[in-house]
Amino acid sequence: MRFCAFVALCILFIHVETKAQDSITVDYLLDKIESQQLKHNDYFLDGIFPSYINASRKFKTRKKDNTIFFNALICYTLKDNYKKFSPEQKIICDSIIVRSLGTSSCFKNKNRNTYNFWRTDTLTKFHYSWWLPLFKGNSSLPDDMDDTVLGLLMNNENKDSAEALHQLMQLYTNLKLPLKTTYKVYADDNAYSTWFGKKFPVVFDVSVLCNVLSFVQQNNLKWTKADSASLKLIVATIQRNDIVKHPAFVSPYYANTSIILYHLSRLMSIKPIAELEHIKPQLIQIANERLQSSNNILEKIILSSALIKWNQQPQQINISIKDLKNIEQNDLPFFIGNIPSYFKQPWKENFISLRLLMYNHYCPAWNDCLLMEYLMLNNKTGSVSKD
Repeated sequence: MRFCAFVALCILFIHVETKAQDSITVDYLLDKIESQQLKHNDYFLDGIFPSYINASRKFKTRKKDNTIFFNALICYTLKDNYKKFSPEQKIICDSIIVRSLGTSSCFKNKNRNTYNFWRTDTLTKFHYSWWLPLFKGNSSLPDDMDDTVLGLLMNNENKDSAEALHQLMQLYTNLKLPLKTTYKVYADDNAYSTWFGKKFPVVFDVSVLCNVLSFVQQNNLKWTKADSASLKLIVATIQRNDIVKHPAFVSPYYANTSIILYHLSRLMSIKPIAELEHIKPQLIQIANERLQSSNNILEKIILSSALIKWNQQPQQINISIKDLKNIEQNDLPFFIGNIPSYFKQPWKENFISLRLLMYNHYCPAWNDCLLMEYLMLNNKTGSVSKD
């Protein structure tokens, strides 16, 4: 009898261990994210999360890319959920953030508090196509609003720095009316451009505008005419259903309805904005429809996180360790280098429709972070498993 009891206990222990190995927890993902943050590498900077570029929508590691963008996104998410982490988990979060801050200076403008997608401390070749005459073989993109506001959120800048940046941003709105890089209905809007470039075309991106307004909301900054114009533009793209019909046009650097919804939910989770709360039912409906029709596990995670932030309860996604590779190396790009976004109409729409000169960025660690955020939003134990 004792022998039988011992065997039964062993079987139970093996079953429990197998279940544990099959489960994905916040601890597991946080360790995995931390392990991907490079310390020494011949190509990637110390502290950078490896990312990759491919002209076709397929994950590949052939073309490596040094960018602060994914570090900023990961740090933003860690800080946004910081209170939910255990003391031990906070130590890992702090380590990730400190190493990210250590490398962020390589992407910072030397003369002002703005950031570039690519390095500013050295001359680098343009990462997409060497033959594009606009860039003459070198990275000549100006600093951008997206990396700048995410960079300041990552650095936890003080209120004075945030206010100074906000004042600078007022100089980079649509002032040359009507704008030639968007639909006529948006051409007279005085919203923020994506770029800090006086000689660079003004480009509207609703996801970038969501990040800008998130920066304004989190720092409790006084709203300006440009902030209100940006919100008006965001609302109009939703009401006109352009975020569904033409996502790559109204959000050229994210170019996916589900990812636009994710940005909207992140903005709305900071504190209510009346104009967006009024159309939240429409956003929830779009998200639910996309969730039901999607077969992409990463897209389902992104949509489910958005819905939870809107106080909805989508059906739990069954995920296990064996699904992780498909998430990390998913073919859905979170960010897109969209060259036609600078073009005037109708060239812009034609190139985007044909997906010409569009370069997809992939970062496995960021995909892990998106999954970790979903686990933390979805349940108190922070684990999901599937036999």
